[in-house]
Amino acid sequence: MKTRFAVTAILAGTMLLAACDTAKKTGADAAIKTAQTAYSAIADQAKTYAPDQAAAVQASIQSAKDAYDKGDYSAAFDAAKELPGKIQDLSKAISAKKDELTAKWNELSSSMPGMVSAVQTKMDALTKSHRVPKGAADMFASVKQTWADASSSFTSGQIPDALAKASAAKQKLVDLEASLGMKPAA
Repeated sequence: MKTRFAVTAILAGTMLLAACDTAKKTGADAAIKTAQTAYSAIADQAKTYAPDQAAAVQASIQSAKDAYDKGDYSAAFDAAKELPGKIQDLSKAISAKKDELTAKWNELSSSMPGMVSAVQTKMDALTKSHRVPKGAADMFASVKQTWADASSSFTSGQIPDALAKASAAKQKLVDLEASLGMKPAA
């Protein structure tokens, strides 16, 4: 009787332990998959706007997966529990960086048309008097094309690329103003 009771107790304890282990395994698996899905939704933007934070989140997801693969479901679950907060912080960082870059774009896009117009007026006046410096017309065409490319990049959501092109266009325009004898507008 005592042996039967002992066997029953051991069997019940083993089943309870297995049930707890299965629950941890299931919970860890679900948490990791949820985190991977959430990260996948923002991964491209994260790599563009917050690459260091994106790498840290990827490393955290990998750490949870590694623990899970080793059978350490408790550690995997604990690691996975922190992932939603890290992903949310990453999402906020992306939004803040996009806002910052958009503000810079807006500043450039408000100043460039006036600068282009002033240079165009000067180019027209120099063309009439046949005194356009060598290469100025080509440089001006390059500025306008680079600015058009920047605008297109911004419209398609490639804000960092748009800013790089816009900054290049502005610098070319400033250089052109100097070669035309104009005072720099900005």
